[in-house]
Amino acid sequence: MSFAIPPTISAPLTTKMLAQLIAHLGTSVQPGAGFVDPDPVHWILTHFRIPETADHNMPLEDYQQLVLRQAFTKDEHGNFPYSVIIWSDIKKSAKSTIAAGIVLWMAWNTPWGSIKIIANDLKQADSRVAYYVRRAIELHPEMRKLCKIRPSGYTIELPNRCRIEAIPIDPKGEAGATDTVVCFSELWGAQDKAAKRMWAEMTLSPMLYGKSFRMVETYAGFSGESELLEGLYLQGVKDGRLIEEIANQFDPPLPLYENISARMLCMWNDIPRLPWQTNDYYAQETAVLPPNEFLRIHRNQWVSSVDVFLPIEWWDSCRATEAIPPLNPEEPIILAMDAAVSGDCFGMVAVSGDGSGNRFIPRYIRAWSPPKGGKIDFQGTPENPGPERELRRMVEQYNVIEIAYDHFQLEDMAGRMKKELIVNMYDFGQQQPRLIADKSLFDKIRDQRMYHDGDPVLREHIQNANRKTEGDKLRIVKRSINLKIDLVVALSMATMRAEHWQL
Repeated sequence: MSFAIPPTISAPLTTKMLAQLIAHLGTSVQPGAGFVDPDPVHWILTHFRIPETADHNMPLEDYQQLVLRQAFTKDEHGNFPYSVIIWSDIKKSAKSTIAAGIVLWMAWNTPWGSIKIIANDLKQADSRVAYYVRRAIELHPEMRKLCKIRPSGYTIELPNRCRIEAIPIDPKGEAGATDTVVCFSELWGAQDKAAKRMWAEMTLSPMLYGKSFRMVETYAGFSGESELLEGLYLQGVKDGRLIEEIANQFDPPLPLYENISARMLCMWNDIPRLPWQTNDYYAQETAVLPPNEFLRIHRNQWVSSVDVFLPIEWWDSCRATEAIPPLNPEEPIILAMDAAVSGDCFGMVAVSGDGSGNRFIPRYIRAWSPPKGGKIDFQGTPENPGPERELRRMVEQYNVIEIAYDHFQLEDMAGRMKKELIVNMYDFGQQQPRLIADKSLFDKIRDQRMYHDGDPVLREHIQNANRKTEGDKLRIVKRSINLKIDLVVALSMATMRAEHWQL
């Protein structure tokens, strides 16, 4: 129906005419009203866009649809049944995309609402759920015209004045916020005190009881470390009730729980349920991931972040069946040092390659231990040289093209070497570079790309080592404080640099 206002009005508007005018003006100033829909499943299937399908429509599996309807079907008072929703699924199950769909659905259905997407840092918050929200808007021609995405991308404003914002964990900055939806992404990584305070600060307002919720999309974390998520898991799964009427519709049953007193719904799926999660895909992942990490991300199981570095049988299987020829003075090698001056040992390892850049050989292995209550003598004597004297001998007698070192304990020695030796000194960072190198060494030993003579001291250091998983990487750590691992750390650094030089 249309209502035209003449240029001039010669008679007063009747009550009926005024009502029609108000109704007409009301609808005409509400762009995007067609995106209002109380059913999240219908809304996502109809309006949410992804680039992976031919028509850009977002598909939902049966179990995903049932969980969404269980989570967001309102009661007779118009309230949501849950205040906390845990959506925990195995990797590559579209959990972040679904969370983005829920965020955008709620935004269109909540005029003047406030929605926060939170992760461990701003990059993570913006690169997952918030990114999928922006992408869905950009792929929808009508929605793209109506929404305002700020140049930074961190804030999206809808025509109904609802605001979506991606933020990092910062409890001081968010104190006192009143939000309609708070979406936490990958909560397994929130392991510090700030994360716990942030969760507390983002408690829902009593003024929005039944109209707001906190959502967590994640897979499992590390027992004893991901304390915030582990507490929610125990509250939802261990203290909750299996919703059998939904769970038993699937084979195997869907792990969907509710804790009525906590107003919590928790889905903790631990098996593949999607068509692209094939046996071939998991065979590939098994080959490249540490066992614990595979269980955590692909089976959604709680694991310890610390485990044996690798089965010693892997290392033994890399042992040469015939004697390895002595090191040729012309053969290029990388030397690496890992050291402490007291209470630990100093490890030095030289590595060469087979010429293909694909297989590597430890060619020199030496460890020094400090005397009881004393420190390592870096110089030593000609008959019993210390690390520095031995390093100079190696550089003089062999083709050392680089020395990799940890500057934390070796800055002074490395400084002298840079001035006196004609050899490249490489400061090997002990944070991200070490994580990459340690995972690379794990892979090379697993794939039998190492070739060694069975040196018993190096083997002992490998047996002493545990691995601490950090995402898709790992760090070599001591199994206990008294065990030595310096040689395996030096082997990790030397092998990584040998690969860099394509020896």
